[in-house]
Amino acid sequence: MRARQRLAVVATIVAAAGLTGACAGTPDADPYPRAREQFTAMADELHTVIMAIEPTDWRVDQGQYGARPSGCQLGVSSDTGYSFTAVRALDLPGREAAEIAAAASEGFAELGVNAETVERGSGDAREVTVVGESDAARTVVVIRPVDGRVLVSSETACTPGSSSEILTAIFGEEQYPDDVWRRLPATEGPSSVPQFSFPPGSPLHYDATGAPILPPPR
Repeated sequence: MRARQRLAVVATIVAAAGLTGACAGTPDADPYPRAREQFTAMADELHTVIMAIEPTDWRVDQGQYGARPSGCQLGVSSDTGYSFTAVRALDLPGREAAEIAAAASEGFAELGVNAETVERGSGDAREVTVVGESDAARTVVVIRPVDGRVLVSSETACTPGSSSEILTAIFGEEQYPDDVWRRLPATEGPSSVPQFSFPPGSPLHYDATGAPILPPPR
């Protein structure tokens, strides 16, 4: 799903949820709508970049689907807020790092984001990094030529609000169980769309051992 098509899908999701306005300012009485808008914008950027690199199923690395907010500190103040982080991984052995970096840059360009490519290290320690920053998120592509591993991460800015309130809204439980992560998608492919609600009874994407359930639920 290319960026223009996906933006139309995301716009439909946002409109259906009644989400409007910017993602900045003071905390809302109900933080869920703004948080969903932030996550969706970040997820769209990440999806566009990874599909530009390789339009296939990517792994959700280390369980970082991205819809679970983390507490963060707002600037130099003692006030706290929340942010989202999503990570995807794929192995592309035999592909040239320069080719992967160029594809990532094309994905950023499709989003209207200027990206910077930097090469560090040598031999087995060599890494090629492509970084793009937008209003939605800072997205980083790390390519390891030694084994062809590609790691793509996106992170939103720290926003005023309660991460615990948002967690409760997303998972539908005030005291969510330790294995709530089993509801989060384990992969992301060409037809994936952002998910931001995982109440009790949602399909499980991981078994009790942490292995992805195959085929994944749809």
